[in-house]
Amino acid sequence: MPDAPKNPPAPRPTMRSIAEQAGVSAMAVSLALRNHPSLPAKTRKKIQQVAARAGYQPDPSVAKLMHHLRARKGARVQATVCALTTQGAGIQDPYSELLLAGARRAAETAGFALEVFHVDLTDASSRRLQRMLRYRGVDGLMLLPMSNLSALDNLVDWREFSVVSTTTTVPSPHFHCALPSHFRNTLQLCDRLAQAGFERLGMVVREAQELRSGHNFTAALAWHGTYGKTQSVRAHLSDNLSAAAIARWLEKEKPDVIVAERDALAQTLRDEKLVPRSMLITTCSGLPAANKRYPFPGIHENPPRIGTAAVEILTGMITRGERGVPEHAQTTLIDGSWIDLPLKNPKS
Repeated sequence: MPDAPKNPPAPRPTMRSIAEQAGVSAMAVSLALRNHPSLPAKTRKKIQQVAARAGYQPDPSVAKLMHHLRARKGARVQATVCALTTQGAGIQDPYSELLLAGARRAAETAGFALEVFHVDLTDASSRRLQRMLRYRGVDGLMLLPMSNLSALDNLVDWREFSVVSTTTTVPSPHFHCALPSHFRNTLQLCDRLAQAGFERLGMVVREAQELRSGHNFTAALAWHGTYGKTQSVRAHLSDNLSAAAIARWLEKEKPDVIVAERDALAQTLRDEKLVPRSMLITTCSGLPAANKRYPFPGIHENPPRIGTAAVEILTGMITRGERGVPEHAQTTLIDGSWIDLPLKNPKS
């Protein structure tokens, strides 16, 4: 029989052993390792230092078990995840609705409920929001698309929450994000149009949306017109969609196909007869209509998958106790899908 090792490995540190060393309860250790604000900051720091010296690492099998148990609780769980937006409750936003559908499914799977709060940016409203979130025991916040570009530095005390954003309409603070891959999606659209024989891709995009997308729509178009298989065409980058302005742009740039930022704009161009009826209109952000059909060919940005990814990131942060504004924010980009409608080229 082989001899026993002279120096057997030290037992793996546990929450209970950390609690004994720190002179606190196991529950306090759990809260401290999740950086939960219910413990004083000084106590959290002390416990975290003890855990670090002991070499404590969470047991992934236990984490997996807890995830499974939370998922089985179903409707009995408390609403600990909230989605925030400055858009009014009566505003119809199909993109956000699809995003929320994916987010809700992911939240329920992880054992969380999800509510939507419509907020304004006044100081009094911010204080009420903070109290409401504390009262409901909210741990995680998801930022939805806002009505306008909105800095939210003073909306709440972000140190109390895990936060993920699904929008570029919040320039600050800079949180972890799950976003559509605007640049890659638009390149895919340009490639498809080039393969169909189009050479001069005329993009129409509003200035506000161009800012919200981080200039990715026009950047992809410019790259394709310089290094790709199409010709360089200057985008109509303006909030002025008058017939005269569009006519001047069409005469100067002579596009053979229109690329709209989203299908709502594409529909406006079609309904108001701002471009010739024979000219194909495509979209960088298409959504299905009530009949589940897409009105224009182009890119579907997969908002349900973006919502799912955001909640997966958020619930992981809650589990790990990651709160506040991150020192180095990370962005997860979700690829879109091609809307497989005919690309009719009048020249072919």
